[in-house]
Amino acid sequence: MGGLALLLVVAGIIYLMYRRSAGWRTLKSGAGPQAEELEARYAYLKSNQVKCRLQSDSPSPGMAAVHTAASAVDAANRERVKLEVHKKDLAKAEQLLQQFEEEQPDPVSFV
Repeated sequence: MGGLALLLVVAGIIYLMYRRSAGWRTLKSGAGPQAEELEARYAYLKSNQVKCRLQSDSPSPGMAAVHTAASAVDAANRERVKLEVHKKDLAKAEQLLQQFEEEQPDPVSFV
């Protein structure tokens, strides 16, 4: 009977983990300098009331999956970071990111 209870607990945990991640869609991912750009996009989406998060692509189970913005954009850190948006805000997020990219100044080119 104890084995059945343990099996049910494990199945419940797996189901909750699936449900927790099923509602999110990855829009962009990157590492190093690209992660800094993701942080700017993340902040822009959050300021426009879009449910989003920065999440590590690290396979390490001991490492926290969701990073704070500061730890996610550490330039010395080569870990990949994903910008994820809740599926109910996906269309709004894509529209806002397009607007964000249009508002960014063109990079300076040296001749």
